[in-house]
Amino acid sequence: MSIRMSRRSLAAAASPCPRPLWLIDLDNTLHDASWTLMGEINRRMTRYIVDQLGVDEAEASALRQTYWHRYGATLLGMVRHQGTDPHDFLAKTHPAPDELAAFLKFERGLASRIGRLQGERWLLTNAPRVYTHRLLESMRIGRLFDRLICIEDMRAMGQLRPKPSTWLWRRLIQIAHRAPSQITLIDDSAENLRGAHRAGMRTARVWVSKTLRDRTRAQLRPVSIRRPHYVHHQVNSLSALVRLP
Repeated sequence: MSIRMSRRSLAAAASPCPRPLWLIDLDNTLHDASWTLMGEINRRMTRYIVDQLGVDEAEASALRQTYWHRYGATLLGMVRHQGTDPHDFLAKTHPAPDELAAFLKFERGLASRIGRLQGERWLLTNAPRVYTHRLLESMRIGRLFDRLICIEDMRAMGQLRPKPSTWLWRRLIQIAHRAPSQITLIDDSAENLRGAHRAGMRTARVWVSKTLRDRTRAQLRPVSIRRPHYVHHQVNSLSALVRLP
């Protein structure tokens, strides 16, 4: 993993008692990706599979979901089983920079809430770099992160190893120069949180997606979900996480 370090990061790494580190997910953690953005990306991924493999839309959608559940990212399944060029896949399945604003919904005051998380803050996302930069720019929060770690950075031995790869957690602990207990992953994915917990990190799940909560209520299902053992904190918003001791 090759990522540039800011001056703040270098100072923290050299300190005998480095500050806590927050690894913060992007989609459905910092903005409500389920509102329209994830649906748009899923549609584009399905269309990509249709065009690449010559299957119908139903089969393509099923394959997309199978790869996502098995590998944590549809891209990995396409690369491993279909020989897909990852750069081509990412470029064609994520909205271009000038399209993103139409799909974006996030909390007011997000920047101040992120800024109240004391310690270093690294953005950790399986999304591509161009997409990530444009979202952070639109939400005006890019300056709040000491590092941006995108899917292009999650590579080992020539292969992508995104969340929830065991290799990724070990590598992050190594480059962070901290004990795992000084690192907290903030994410919405159960698999990502489980993997980070197994690596010894602390974990927090933030239910930032109002869309998912509304859908749950509409289906007459309970909105609150019991906190699993691998999640140390489970809150409805980043604001609530900031207030925790």
